[in-house]
Amino acid sequence: MAGLERCQREAEEVAELMRQNVAKALEREGHLEQLQSRAQDLRQASEAFTRTTRTVTRRQRRRHRRWHLVALGLGLLLLFILALALALALARASPGAGTSTVPTPQGGTQHPPSTAGTL
Repeated sequence: MAGLERCQREAEEVAELMRQNVAKALEREGHLEQLQSRAQDLRQASEAFTRTTRTVTRRQRRRHRRWHLVALGLGLLLLFILALALALALARASPGAGTSTVPTPQGGTQHPPSTAGTL
């Protein structure tokens, strides 16, 4: 009978080990479900982050484009003002509007008398 008791004891030990293994497997299954849930939450959060990043990037590009257009417009305005000022300066310095030379009978040229100091 000693052999039978020994077999029963080993069978009970094996049964206890199997119960522990089943309990651990069920516990792991619960952990796997939690991990899957977390993974899904992270995936959704990353998709939302990607959408937000794209939106922010588009806004930043629009702002940069706007500033580039403003700078270009100001540069063109400045260039126009400089061209206008140059044209006015050249128009005032034209030969018909400014000083002229008068030919003299000896063949030389004589400058007309200055009227700078008189009013």
